Amino acid sequence: MKSIINEETTTLLNALKALVQAESGSSKKSDELEGNIIKIAVKAFLLVENKNLKGSDFLKADQPLRTAFNLLVKVFNGRRRAKRERVIEALEKVEKELKEAERVIVELLSPWISTKNMMRLTSVFSTVGNLKFLETIFYDDSIEDELEKLIDAMDYYTQFHYH
Repeated sequence: MKSIINEETTTLLNALKALVQAESGSSKKSDELEGNIIKIAVKAFLLVENKNLKGSDFLKADQPLRTAFNLLVKVFNGRRRAKRERVIEALEKVEKELKEAERVIVELLSPWISTKNMMRLTSVFSTVGNLKFLETIFYDDSIEDELEKLIDAMDYYTQFHYH
């Protein structure tokens, strides 16, 4: 498992889990999200290990994910100064980019994973990739620390380019 999920990904996953728990009020929902992400990551890892897919195939999802992460970092850094409607417009763009990343990953994995695992994948994106969730976490001061950890992990991700 350590070879699949590095320290930065663990930080991102832990922060995301804390935000989902705080936003939903449910540790069950956050545990389910974490489990779904890990199960899909393991499936994807095994598909690459077994040479059904290439690691480079996943780069198609990197571009919209990277765009979403960059935009989230900018929104986080400017959300207190910007008008709320401008922040919402930016978060709508993030939602669109995350939907594109989901589409690419679904297209890539659909021949290889079960319907149950496909539902896990769509559950992850519908939980964290929607405007309501994004808006809630960006304006809830009680989860500022968790949000900052998530943003730091996203910012770190965007510093590296995978080709």
